[in-house]
Amino acid sequence: MKKLITFVCISCMLYSCSESDIFGDGDEDAIYNAPNVRSYTTYTSQNAVSLNGFINHENVVFQQQDTYTTGFIFRTGDAQDSSNDQIIELEGEVEYYNGFYKFNHTIDGLTPNTTYHYTAFTKNGPTEETDWESFTTSAIACTYDQDNYYSISGTWRDANVEITNPSCCGDGNVGFRFGIWPDIFQINFNELSGGYPKTGQYFGVDYEFKGTHIQRELVKSTNQVLIDNGDSTPETELFVNNDGQKITLIFCDTQLRNGGVLNGKVSAAIPTN
Repeated sequence: MKKLITFVCISCMLYSCSESDIFGDGDEDAIYNAPNVRSYTTYTSQNAVSLNGFINHENVVFQQQDTYTTGFIFRTGDAQDSSNDQIIELEGEVEYYNGFYKFNHTIDGLTPNTTYHYTAFTKNGPTEETDWESFTTSAIACTYDQDNYYSISGTWRDANVEITNPSCCGDGNVGFRFGIWPDIFQINFNELSGGYPKTGQYFGVDYEFKGTHIQRELVKSTNQVLIDNGDSTPETELFVNNDGQKITLIFCDTQLRNGGVLNGKVSAAIPTN
């Protein structure tokens, strides 16, 4: 999962339409090569994941009309063993055009804390592009009987949680604030469509949700969390339970940059307006 946090590198996906992008074998049904594709996951939980593909034609102008197909290959077991591959071909054809294109497919029935392998793919005529990646489903969270009760390095306290709106961009789109000075915790998430984090295991980022506007858009809902605008690291882990009415944050020996350790669980009702 941690590998996925750093997967987005937009610069390696940009390419221009040159002679190598056009077939020269007389295949009248395929004018252009299959587009380069980037694979990533969103909303990874204990039992499900959304597989995603991303195509960047921002700097490409196509002079002729052509289409390609998209899909995913999902692999269980060993990364090199294709005998259990599940091939998912998405319906419909996609036109070559200037801009971005994203596609996705949800896989469920998965096993907690298990690594799977996958790739998005594009096809056109004899050409195919893939981008193999892996992810690990969420582990099972520790359990606590008392809600809104947490400890910082062994000192237990009651919590009063408020939902906050981070100011901009690198701070994510929704946050949860609780604690007593000097230990006040701001837990921020970066979610699609301004939503709330879904049930799953989340991993820390350094200082902010980094990258260009395109990169930040792609890492939304990839199970990332930012604590205190700098107190989280890639070793920071916590769990979220979203039952549709309430968000619960569960801390199981959650490591902080300053050496502190969070345990317990806190929650807040999802606003209805």
